[in-house]
Amino acid sequence: MEILAAIVGGSFGAAIVSLVQFLIGRHDKKKAGESSERKALRYLMLYIIQERCKEIIARGWTTLEERRSIGHWHDVYHNGLGGNGDADALMQQVMELPLRFDELGVR
Repeated sequence: MEILAAIVGGSFGAAIVSLVQFLIGRHDKKKAGESSERKALRYLMLYIIQERCKEIIARGWTTLEERRSIGHWHDVYHNGLGGNGDADALMQQVMELPLRFDELGVR
């Protein structure tokens, strides 16, 4: 009887260990997929921010709306997605550009 109990107990323990390993593996795969998507989104946002900043800097001026919009993009990239600061120098240059208030007829 003790042998039967040991076999059943051992089998039950092995089944639990297998289940836990399966669930951990499933969680790791899901986490890796989210990580890849997040990384791809971060790179895409960085590209958009860099290209938009370069356009604005080349023009030599910005509007409040452009400054606000690119600031929101940068905030999401940097704070929301964990961006590493690659866009900070470009953002600083945009923030230092003269403002134009075309909607008010002021330059």
